[in-house]
Amino acid sequence: MENPIYYNVTKKDCLLMIFLLSLCGNVFVSAYVPPYIYVLLVALFCFRLSLNRNYEKIIDPSLVEGVKVLSLAYVFLFVLQYITFGWNTLPGLINHLAKLFVGFFFLALFGERFRGTLFNAMYYLSLISLPLWVFQFTTGHGIPGLEWKLGKTILVYSYRQTADIVRNCGFFWEPGAMGGYIVFTLLLFFNDLEALYKFNKKKCIVILLTLLSTQSSGAYVCFGMLIIVYLLFSMKSRLRYLLLPIVVIGGAYIYQNAEFLSQKIEHQNEEASEQKIGEFSSTRVGSLMFDLHYIQKHPLIGNGLHERTRLADHPYLVDMFKRGDVAAMGNGFTDQIAKWGGLYMVAFCFVFFRTNYSLEKKKKVCMLLLLALLLQGEAFMNFPLFLVFPLIRVDQTDSRFYFLT
Repeated sequence: MENPIYYNVTKKDCLLMIFLLSLCGNVFVSAYVPPYIYVLLVALFCFRLSLNRNYEKIIDPSLVEGVKVLSLAYVFLFVLQYITFGWNTLPGLINHLAKLFVGFFFLALFGERFRGTLFNAMYYLSLISLPLWVFQFTTGHGIPGLEWKLGKTILVYSYRQTADIVRNCGFFWEPGAMGGYIVFTLLLFFNDLEALYKFNKKKCIVILLTLLSTQSSGAYVCFGMLIIVYLLFSMKSRLRYLLLPIVVIGGAYIYQNAEFLSQKIEHQNEEASEQKIGEFSSTRVGSLMFDLHYIQKHPLIGNGLHERTRLADHPYLVDMFKRGDVAAMGNGFTDQIAKWGGLYMVAFCFVFFRTNYSLEKKKKVCMLLLLALLLQGEAFMNFPLFLVFPLIRVDQTDSRFYFLT
C-alpha cells in the first residue's frame, strides 16, 4: 500500500468538530441551550461569509449543488404538505433547514479533512469517556453533575441512572447514541478501513474499546455488519477470505452468548410480532410498526415535522411524550420516511450517489443500507451530521488519513 498523504488536523480543528458534535445530541446543549441555536449559527456563518468576497472560490461547487438539492427537496415537500394538510410549521422547517446548513458549513470548512477531523474528535471523546465509564463501573456511581430527566451530565460525559448495567453514554444522550456515532465515523471510511487501522492503531483500539463499553445492541450489530460488508466488497487483500468466516462465526457466537444482546433483540421482535400497525411502542421494531401507519397514509410526501400532522391519529401520545410517560420514537429510519416521505429519500440517495460519483455502485448501495441499519435504533436524522451524510465524500481511494500536528 502506498504511503498516505498527510493532512494536518490541528487541535483547533478537533475542538470545532466537537462543537459540531455537541449540536448533534449532547445532553448539555439539548437541555440548556435554546433550540434556535442552529438558526443563530447559520446567521453567524452567513455574516462571516459576507466578509469574504472570494467565498465562492473556497467552497466546493459540488457541495453547494448538493445542499441546494436537499434544501429544495425540503421546501418542495413542505409546500405539498401544506396543500395536503391545509397547515404546516414554518418555524419547524426553518429550524430543520438551519440544521442542514450548519452541517454544510462545517463540511465546507474542513473540506477533505472532514472525515479525519471527525475521526480524531471521536478519538478524544472516547479517550475522555472510557476512563470515566471505568470509574462509574467500578464505584457504582458517576461524577456529580447537572441533572436532566434521565441522568446527569458533566458536559463531556453523561451517565444514565439505570438499575441493571453500567453503560457508556459518552458525549451523547444514551449509550446507543455514543455507539452509533462511533459506527457512523467508521462508516465514512468504508472504502479504506484497512488503511485507517494501519496508520491509526492506537486510536482505533481506544475507539473500539469505547464502542464495547456502550453495550449497545444496535451499535454492535451495525459494526459487525460494517466489517462483514467491508470484507466482502472493499478489502483488496486475500486475507479477507480468512477473516470473513472468523468474523461471521465470532459474531454468531457473541450474539448467542451475550444475553443483553440476544435477549433484547428477541424480546423486541416478539413484542413487535404481537403489535398491530398503528399501535405504539418505543422500541426500534415497535416504532417501525407504528410508523408504517403514517408511511402508508402519505408515502410520497410524508406527514411533516410537527406533532399536529406527524401524530395526527394519535394525539394522546403528544401529551405522554411531554410528560415523559413513554420514550420517544426508537427508529430514526422509518421516522424520517414518515416525516418526509419517499420523495425525500430519493433526493437523499441521488445526492449521495452524485457526491461519490467515483465510488463503485455496489459500495454506495451497501453504505446506504448500513446507514439505514444504523438509523434503526436512534433518531439521528434530527441532527446536522446525519443530515449532511449525502454531501460527505467517502470515495477517496488514495489513503488520505489525518494526524494531529
